[in-house]
Amino acid sequence: MPGDLLHPADERALKLTKAFRDYDLDTIAATLGVQALSRPLAQVHSNLKQVFTRAQTDEIDLLQPPANFHTWLAGPLSTPNRGPGPLKINTLTARVVTLRVLYDALITEGVLTTNPMTGYPNPGSEHASDPIPDREDIEQLLKTAKASSPELFAALTLIDEHAFQVKELLSLKWSRYEPTTGELLRARTVTRLSDTAQRALEPLLKEAGGPLYATEKALPIFPMTAEDLRAQLWKACKVAEIPHIPLSALRRASLRDHPARMAASGFSNDQAYRRALRLAGKVVEKHRRDDP
Repeated sequence: MPGDLLHPADERALKLTKAFRDYDLDTIAATLGVQALSRPLAQVHSNLKQVFTRAQTDEIDLLQPPANFHTWLAGPLSTPNRGPGPLKINTLTARVVTLRVLYDALITEGVLTTNPMTGYPNPGSEHASDPIPDREDIEQLLKTAKASSPELFAALTLIDEHAFQVKELLSLKWSRYEPTTGELLRARTVTRLSDTAQRALEPLLKEAGGPLYATEKALPIFPMTAEDLRAQLWKACKVAEIPHIPLSALRRASLRDHPARMAASGFSNDQAYRRALRLAGKVVEKHRRDDP
C-alpha cells in the first residue's frame, strides 16, 4: 500500500541495518560503495573480515556495541587473515582506519549518530628510518631503567604495556588513577592497567604521598617534561648498551607485542544506533508479517 512505502534513504538505511544484523560485510560494503569507503571493496572485506567473523561468533552487535567494545575489538583487529601473527603495524592501522571510515559512512547515511570508534587509538605507521626495536632490547632497557630511576621505569612501562603517547602520558594525574582496581582514565577511555604497569606505579604513588594525598592534590604522575623524558631514555639506552629507542618506536613495539592492550575499557556509546533502531523497528515488523 502507498502508506507503507519508505523514502529511498530510509530503505537504504534499513538495508544496511539488516546487513549488520546478518553480519553481511559484502552487502554493507557494496551498499556504501567505493567512494564513501575511500578504498576498493575487496580491501574493505580483507580489512574487516576478522571483525565481522568474530562479532558473529561472539554475538556482538556492531551497530550498538557493548561498553567493552574497544577492549573486545583489539582481538579481531589483531588476528591475521592467513598465517601466524603478529600483524604489521601498517596492516593494523589500515584495519582501524577502515572500520572508522565505515562508521563515518553510516553516520552520513543516517544509520548512526555517533562513531563507535571514537577514542580508539590509532596504531601509527612503520618507518624504515625508525625501525621497531627488538623485544630483547626493550627488556634490557626496562631492566636498566628499573635499576636507575623508578619514574623513568614507570613511564617506559606504561608506554610499552599500553601504547601511551608522550603528551598523554605526561598529562596524567593521580586523580585519574584508581589503585584498588588499576583503572586509569586516559583521553576518552578508561584502561585497566596490566599488573606490570600497576607495580611500576606503586613506588611513585608512595613517593607522591599515597593514594589519598596524591588524588586530593591532583598531582601529576610524571612531573617531568618531554625533553627530560627523552634525555633520560637516551642515557638509559647508552647504559644498557643498546641502540637508541625513540619513544615513538617504543609505542609501536607495544602495539606489535601487546595488541590486545591498546584498547581501553569502559567506553560507552550512548547515542549510537538510536535512529537505526527506530528504522529497524519498521522493517523487522514487516519481515515478520512477510515470513511464511
